[in-house]
Parts: sequence; structure tokens; C-alpha cells
Amino acid sequence: MTSKPGSDRRSSERVALQSGSPIYIETEVNGTQVGLFIEDLSVGGAGLIWPDNPGNLRAGDQIPNCALVLPGNDPIPVQVIVRWQVWPKMGVQFERLSDGARRQISQFLQAS
Repeated sequence: MTSKPGSDRRSSERVALQSGSPIYIETEVNGTQVGLFIEDLSVGGAGLIWPDNPGNLRAGDQIPNCALVLPGNDPIPVQVIVRWQVWPKMGVQFERLSDGARRQISQFLQAS
């Protein structure tokens, strides 16, 4: 198995998510609210499934106005930076998470 670019620099191990309640990043693309499903998650970032080709996004770009949606929680505002992209998948890093957001993600992962 080949590693994805930047995977050797992760600060937290990602957890593969089971199908059940959907976990996703909510954002706006071209004026439309979309949910980008999360394939794996850590307190430091996520692997997303982006069905439409986001051709204008490159490594280092920020995806604006994002919220992480976890079951049973209010949406968590997150700053998302693209780290790699191989359509339809994209690896992102969470920037400047609040302590409360980090705690919510950690608790969710421990319960999964």
C-alpha cells in the first residue's frame, strides 16, 4: 500500500469510520450547502469523499466556512486545509481547533 502525500506528517492517528450515522464536513460550494462524507477522522484532520471534482482546490488551499457534523452534537466549526487530493478523495487538516472541539472529536473517536 502506498502512503498518501503528507501522511507521514500526521500528528494524530486517523480512525476509519464505520457506516452508520453519517459523519461529514458541511460547507458551501458555489452557493450550495454540501456535506462531504468523512472516511477516516482524527483530532488533526480527516479523509473526505468529494464526489464532484473540486478541480480548483490544491494542497495548501483552505476550504472556507466548514463545520464538522458528528452524531448527537452541534456542528463544530473547523478551519480546513487541503493536504492532498486524488479524486474522489481528499485529505484535510484541521487548523486552530478550540480545546472544546478537540475534546468533542476525541470523545467521539474513543466511543467509535
